[in-house]
Amino acid sequence: MFPEVQFISFQYDMPEETSLLIENAGKQTDLILFSGSIPFYYGYEQVKRNLIEAIYVPFDELTVALSLLSISHREQVTINEISIDLPDKNRLMKVLEESEIAEKPLYVKDYPWIYKREEDTQILNIAEFVQFHRNMHKEGKTHFALTSIHAVYQELQRLSIPCRYMVQPKHTLMDSLTKGISLLKLKKTEESQIAVISIQDYQQNLKESDLFLNFLQKVSKRLQARVSLEYLNPHLIYTTRGALQAFESEIYDEIIGQMEQEFQTFFQIGIGYGYTIQEAEKHSAQALFFTNKFLKRKTVACLVDEDQKLQGPLFEGNQQVELKNEDESIQKLARELKMSAKNIKMIHQFISINHFRAFSAAELEEYMSCTRRSAERFVKRLTEGGCLNKIGEEHPYGQGRPRNLYVPAEKFKKITEN
Repeated sequence: MFPEVQFISFQYDMPEETSLLIENAGKQTDLILFSGSIPFYYGYEQVKRNLIEAIYVPFDELTVALSLLSISHREQVTINEISIDLPDKNRLMKVLEESEIAEKPLYVKDYPWIYKREEDTQILNIAEFVQFHRNMHKEGKTHFALTSIHAVYQELQRLSIPCRYMVQPKHTLMDSLTKGISLLKLKKTEESQIAVISIQDYQQNLKESDLFLNFLQKVSKRLQARVSLEYLNPHLIYTTRGALQAFESEIYDEIIGQMEQEFQTFFQIGIGYGYTIQEAEKHSAQALFFTNKFLKRKTVACLVDEDQKLQGPLFEGNQQVELKNEDESIQKLARELKMSAKNIKMIHQFISINHFRAFSAAELEEYMSCTRRSAERFVKRLTEGGCLNKIGEEHPYGQGRPRNLYVPAEKFKKITEN
């Protein structure tokens, strides 16, 4: 039903195991759809820390209503003969109230703290919920158990206690999938926005400096960007929001820090996002103007987005970030391929900001500012190491030697970057 989506499943036995799967899932997918509020609760901190796109299939009134209807029809038991566990008993009461059912359930156990994700993580004691249903059944108070926790359902089955795992409505799942796809499409739209960076030193001594212009042109290759040769006060760099955000964690330590060191001055930086060049230029100028409100004792960067919302100063507190890569997966791959971790990281960044599309050694050469021979050597080692796959070739401008095209293999997509 969703032909544009590739689904990859990550299965667990106990809800708290979710946190062990998230890192791998985040590397392989664009969005994680948790099967419910429980796994999302246990994975929330990692999702938040790693800035992973994630949603979960909600527990709603339709789930409760369908479950009760199914039991009533199949088991012929009243609501007071059922022991029930669910995230929030108010959802059950709401269903009964709106269905004009006066009879109230007597044996209900809930866990509303599952929605309080900002607090300390609690343990969902499976044994406690199993015991709850088991006691009610053993004492003859209930004849059937309805549970919202799959691990509880499995244990009740093992104990031969009549039970039902709550119905998961197709409608609710479809709504969640549609929401997830819409979020990703919105993200792709945002990533394709124009981004303009306005940059100048506080004294404006570098506005006609060829050395500074050359420095910016080198930086622009890393950002898949172009430096304007028309505007020099301030200098303007044109790129996309997606390309800029791919380097967000490195902008201070690898770019701003290097500029300060090389030119022995501080800078004002304005970043603007927009759906047109004119809009992005305007927002960039507004952001640059706002930097004047801060003391000129350090480099200050501000941003104005497509909705004209101001953010800044940016990159505060990042001054102590070290210029080295300690990611084990990159280091391991570097040893395996006999390449430097820096080059592997740069190639992975190049592939990421180009959304994993096919590329040639010539494109890699331009991005890395290296020789064609070096680019081809990198590609050869990555291909032989199972990180790249050759998928065909292109004929540039209909003449000349055809160029081989490569796409990243799963092995290379999965490595992480600090």
